[in-house]
Amino acid sequence: MTAIDPIGAQPPRPPGPRAAGASRGAAFPAPADAAPQAAHTAAASAAPVALESLLVLQQVNPASERDRAAHRRGQALLAALGRLQRLLLGEGDPAAVLDEIRTLTDDVPAAADPALGAAIDQVVLRARIELARRASGQTA
Repeated sequence: MTAIDPIGAQPPRPPGPRAAGASRGAAFPAPADAAPQAAHTAAASAAPVALESLLVLQQVNPASERDRAAHRRGQALLAALGRLQRLLLGEGDPAAVLDEIRTLTDDVPAAADPALGAAIDQVVLRARIELARRASGQTA
C-alpha cells in the first residue's frame, strides 16, 4: 500500500536515516547565499597570504639597487662625455658640461656586481682624465 501525503503544512521531520525507497536527489538544496559566503570566506582567508607574498616580492634587493644606481651614474657620465665631445667638435663652450661631469664623478655608488663595478670605474677614470686635461688647458 502506498502512503499519500496530506495537503498543507507538514510537521518537521527529525533528521535521521533515509527510508529505503527515498531517492538521492530528494534532499533540500543549500541556500542560494551559502555558496557566495563560502567563496567570500575562502577569498578573505587567502587575501592576507597573497598580500604578504606581494610585499615580499616588492622588497628591494640591496645589491640590485646598488647595481641600478651605479648603472644610472655610468650612463649619465657616458652621456655627459658624449655632450662634451660634441661641444668640442662644434666649437662650443664646454664649461657647463665639465661642471656636470665633475659633479657626477664626485660620489659614484659602488656596484655589487664586480664586472659592472670595473666598467663604471673605467668610465669614471675616463671622465676624470677629461677633467684633468681641460683643467691643464690640454686639448688633444
